[in-house]
Amino acid sequence: MILRGKILFLLALLLWPVAAPAKVTLTFYSHELSNYFPHGFVRITGATDAAPDTQIDTNYGFTPLKLSAGLLSHPVPGEIKAADPQYVRHSDSHLSLVLTDEQYDQVLAIVHKWETLPQPSYDLQTRNCVFFVGDVARALGMQVDDSQPKLMRRPRSYIINLIRLNPGVGTVTPGGRAERALENTH
Repeated sequence: MILRGKILFLLALLLWPVAAPAKVTLTFYSHELSNYFPHGFVRITGATDAAPDTQIDTNYGFTPLKLSAGLLSHPVPGEIKAADPQYVRHSDSHLSLVLTDEQYDQVLAIVHKWETLPQPSYDLQTRNCVFFVGDVARALGMQVDDSQPKLMRRPRSYIINLIRLNPGVGTVTPGGRAERALENTH
């Protein structure tokens, strides 16, 4: 009888739900060939260790405040913008990283920095959605190459290059465009 009680107690301990540590995941996305912006952005999901009961599901991208022919030739007003859920679903997920609370705070600091840039802040040549994505990656300690002007207007190609520069960092989206592009270069 005592043995049965001990076995039941051990079984109860094994089956008792254990709170998993909270985790925040940041995913790099692109959405090319669209009239809607941002074309390059990051999505953050999960929960921090500091607030494990508060679920996060948001995204950030840098975009012109409004579309105009002027954005092709000179700086225009820009903003940090969250894309709607349908736009995110139809965008390409490329690379995901699990963040510490400190890294999450660093990303939010980058978002704040871009939110508070003096206007006009969006410049297609020097400060667009791709530069924003690069700034986020840099804040996370990733190697970044902003020296190739051609890539700075191509979010998908830029993020694929980011993956190449940081082998083994994060998880490449299985079956996604980045994974296929990386397979084709070997």
